[in-house]
Amino acid sequence: MHIRQILTVFMLLLSGVAMAGSKYSILNNALVLPEDIQFEQHAYDVKNPDDPMLDLVAQYLLERPDITKLRIEGHVYTEKTPEQNMKLSLQRAAMISYYLTTKGVDCSRLLPVAFGDTRPVAPTDECNLHVNTRIDFYNAELNRMLLGMSADGYALKIYNPCEE
Repeated sequence: MHIRQILTVFMLLLSGVAMAGSKYSILNNALVLPEDIQFEQHAYDVKNPDDPMLDLVAQYLLERPDITKLRIEGHVYTEKTPEQNMKLSLQRAAMISYYLTTKGVDCSRLLPVAFGDTRPVAPTDECNLHVNTRIDFYNAELNRMLLGMSADGYALKIYNPCEE
């Protein structure tokens, strides 16, 4: 094991200890929130602009400067076309990144990406639309070191939140 890998594992273990009293957890580099962020149907607007989950993500990043890149994954499964699902999932991920920047998170630490309807986590039927339509958060970089094979998770579409 290389020294960089040992340091990465050590930092992740430390982060687990620091999070013991917080409202979120980390599982396989994923930021797990106690509740899902809800969006208006077929839109990229968040249902509740004062959603505490948004503030929790911002707080997490502001407290963890060692997380140098957070991947914000948009996943959408609707009755629309794959192209429309991809577009909506990117818009939702971009909207979350915009919100985080309004809370003081540097845009260069955010990587909004879209997967559309390509990565369902449950069977793709009417009962699981809410499960498959989601925003996932992954620690993609720790102190500028990649935590996975690709910071963007091999996303099909990527948005740069630092562009105007």
